Amino acid sequence: MPTPQITIARKLGSQNLMDRVHQVTKLAAYVGIPADNASRQDVLLAMASKVKGKRKKAYLQHAAANDVNNAELLFIHTKGSPIDKIPARPVIEPAVQASGNKEPITRQITASVKASLAGDKDEAGKRMVAASLAGQNAARKWFTDARNGWEPNTPGTIKRKGSDRPLIDTGALRAAIVGITRQEE
Repeated sequence: MPTPQITIARKLGSQNLMDRVHQVTKLAAYVGIPADNASRQDVLLAMASKVKGKRKKAYLQHAAANDVNNAELLFIHTKGSPIDKIPARPVIEPAVQASGNKEPITRQITASVKASLAGDKDEAGKRMVAASLAGQNAARKWFTDARNGWEPNTPGTIKRKGSDRPLIDTGALRAAIVGITRQEE
């Protein structure tokens, strides 16, 4: 029995196409709180210096003295903390997956892939930036979106914070969420 022979023929431009496909896998969009946005102390202290109510000023100063940064705080609120009587109030995943939010993100990522496959790196990058910003906006709006399904604040929390809106006391956590595009190696 003769040994089968395999011949690989390369068509003109196939390496160029493979390079473009590889480029698609390197571009990524993220939504979250990067390390340089994690600290809340400066923002909270600045807010405390501007508020008039003693209770709110004390709350902001106490929060500034706490060691928990925004990234850790978002994790705690996403998962909840039964010990601290904090219900789970997830933000990023449900926000970017919600109907009406995921479609613009998906359109931008699709356009980025198409541009990359067409060899237009600049357009691919612009579209991926647009996808990350759409994710950022969806996550920030999720704090007040009626679809979030979050448990309301307890009467004690409302009294302490002076607000009945969950996770919105200073706005620092919401503002810390950003969309980022990276070229992976």
